[in-house]
Amino acid sequence: MTTRRKPDTETALQYLIWALEEIEKIGQPEAAAYARMAMEDVRGVLQSDEHTTVYAEEAKRFRDKADEAGQLIGLAETASRREALLKIAENYRRTAEQMDGLSEGHKKGRKSK
Repeated sequence: MTTRRKPDTETALQYLIWALEEIEKIGQPEAAAYARMAMEDVRGVLQSDEHTTVYAEEAKRFRDKADEAGQLIGLAETASRREALLKIAENYRRTAEQMDGLSEGHKKGRKSK
């Protein structure tokens, strides 16, 4: 699975790291605390984006597997095989819906911050 990079966000994090180093050199603990809070928020965005991408990719993978199982239903020779494949396809679709929900939850959680 590949994750999409956010170069602008990564750059912002690097600037905050450099700013924190300079703030600590000049001895401003309150400003350093604010810089650390900002860094944690930016790191949270990067991690949230990563999870959202992973969940969306997993949801697609499970939908593809459900489609494959659906195609095999037409080729199944016995009713019991068709029934088993139908259950498998339903489980894959349900899992894909859950992954979509996780992906949406991460998007909403990031927007509410």
